[in-house]
Amino acid sequence: MQPVIPDVGTVIGLDPVTMLIALVGSLVLAFLIALVYRGTHRGLSYSQSFQFSLVLLGILGSVVMMVASGSLLRAIGILGAFSLIRFRTAVKDPKDMAYILFVLAVGLAMGAQMYWLAVLTTVLVCAVILLLTWMNFGMTSTHESILRLMCNGGAGTLNTAAYEAQLAKLSDTYRLLSAHAHGDRMEFTYGVRPRRGTTSLPILEALRKEQGVEDAELFDAKHQVEF
Repeated sequence: MQPVIPDVGTVIGLDPVTMLIALVGSLVLAFLIALVYRGTHRGLSYSQSFQFSLVLLGILGSVVMMVASGSLLRAIGILGAFSLIRFRTAVKDPKDMAYILFVLAVGLAMGAQMYWLAVLTTVLVCAVILLLTWMNFGMTSTHESILRLMCNGGAGTLNTAAYEAQLAKLSDTYRLLSAHAHGDRMEFTYGVRPRRGTTSLPILEALRKEQGVEDAELFDAKHQVEF
């Protein structure tokens, strides 16, 4: 006697059409979220692999919800399987973590057959993201730049008072972030906030001409996650 192999839809409790709607819907909505992410991203932490991950996470979230639906044992098994996975990739931008939660929430809603909730959440949250990006929400009128100076400390050429006098004259505020000694050279890192209506370039040009300064670098921290 041939063993009866139960249908997958019967085991999960969903018919194939419902599963297909959930998977395709998750794909479409996650793809839309990924496009919004690409269009509104600012800074240096953009990654193509993160774009792939957003789409895949939306689909996988739907699968997880369908597998776990209606069975406590399946939910516990999925939780145990996920505990074996170690995600070691550091998320540098907190907004990226919000996008991960976004696509997972949409995928879980699709897997739970809450189609309208998934669609409305996608439309509303994407509209909020576009609006906040258009408003440049959270950005102050002036921002801090990072200034690095490599100075020759030999033969009495190091004159930090002159450097800080230039910073006081050309910037709104400044602060010493770090100082490192490399043999007879010193490396200084300053956080500089330029005066309103100006940029940090005049500060860089002025300090580059100071005695003892061998190299000067400027990092605009406006859109950077880290430097």
